[in-house]
Amino acid sequence: MIVRVVDVIDIGKDIGEIMGGKATGVLVSSSLESLLAGLDKKKNLVLVDFTFKAAAEVNIPKALENGLNVVMGTTGFSLEELAGFEKLAEKNGVGMLFAPNFSLGAVLMMKTAREISRYYNQAEIIEYHNDKKLDSPSGTAIATARGIKENASNCQYSKDSDESKARGAEYDGVRIHSVRLKSLVAHQEVIFSGCGELLTIRHDSFSRESFVPGVLMAVRKVSQWKGLKFGLETIMD
Repeated sequence: MIVRVVDVIDIGKDIGEIMGGKATGVLVSSSLESLLAGLDKKKNLVLVDFTFKAAAEVNIPKALENGLNVVMGTTGFSLEELAGFEKLAEKNGVGMLFAPNFSLGAVLMMKTAREISRYYNQAEIIEYHNDKKLDSPSGTAIATARGIKENASNCQYSKDSDESKARGAEYDGVRIHSVRLKSLVAHQEVIFSGCGELLTIRHDSFSRESFVPGVLMAVRKVSQWKGLKFGLETIMD
């Protein structure tokens, strides 16, 4: 059940009507402070954050300090910054889950890429998102590269120094190429190279509805631990 909503648009409007349904009596608020006022912290409430880094780095600490569990899909944070959230969640006795992608298919793609990396010693990632996405490469691509690097044996990833930047960015020894076009939602290919062969895995989210099952899973489970869990795969049964 949605208890409160905060956003910078549609302020004062009913969230049910905004979503094309019936009025719920829950109106969009303009600030997190007004959202927090009067909440019953004994009910294991959950703040769901899909905003942008500048907003999340202010709002997440406030939520944790006020005893709210947090599910966050906002990307752009370093591991050190996430560690700060982890300490804050532990200090306040609440749970937090951060996932770079809440699509079940995308999570399975990342797990599959991690496993494949045991057998192929070269890989590159191409990720595609809408041109309004602020960060690049995507959090999903970075997490995929990190998983490949951690699980790979005998890594021989490209170390060339192409000054033109046409070869993409390098994360953990894996090249990532970011595409930003207005018709895209969220898509990723991971290409592995072996001896005389290529193996490609791909995931496509054609609608943001693909994120809903993962978000609901996280909301239902986040109060079961204290501190931070990284990745939806950590709570998938």
